[in-house]
Amino acid sequence: MKKFIFCSLLMICMAGLLTISSAQDTELQPADDIQVADSVAANQDSSSENIVATYFHGTRRCMTCRKLEAYSEEALRAAFEEELSDSTLIWRAVNYDQKENEHYLKDYGLYTKSLILSRVKDNSEIEWKNLDKIWEKVGNKDEFLKYVQEETRAFLDKETE
Repeated sequence: MKKFIFCSLLMICMAGLLTISSAQDTELQPADDIQVADSVAANQDSSSENIVATYFHGTRRCMTCRKLEAYSEEALRAAFEEELSDSTLIWRAVNYDQKENEHYLKDYGLYTKSLILSRVKDNSEIEWKNLDKIWEKVGNKDEFLKYVQEETRAFLDKETE
């Protein structure tokens, strides 16, 4: 009987440690979401064009997911200060687990955290691109920043019909 109690207590302690360890890596974080239509409409006249850079994430966020967002924002703020200040480029993070944002999973074919560049003209999205190599480059910050900056520059400079 003592052996049974000892084993039970040991298992309870191990389960508690696993729970604490797991909670530290996936702590819940509320999102400060901004709807594209609202943020674009507030910053453009009816004929202007904007690029919206959106980092899509879920409610449960590990350290790597947070790093993807932080590096993405840093890359954009470092290279596109003027475009961000005049709203040619808009940065935002969106939690796709929130009911009002679930449609993005289907709209962009998302299955994990992603950085999407979206061209918006006359309050309508006319094209988008998933910067899907962020997962490959997250282990090397310099490569990550360079990749996001080069892809964003190309997207900004691209002529549209």
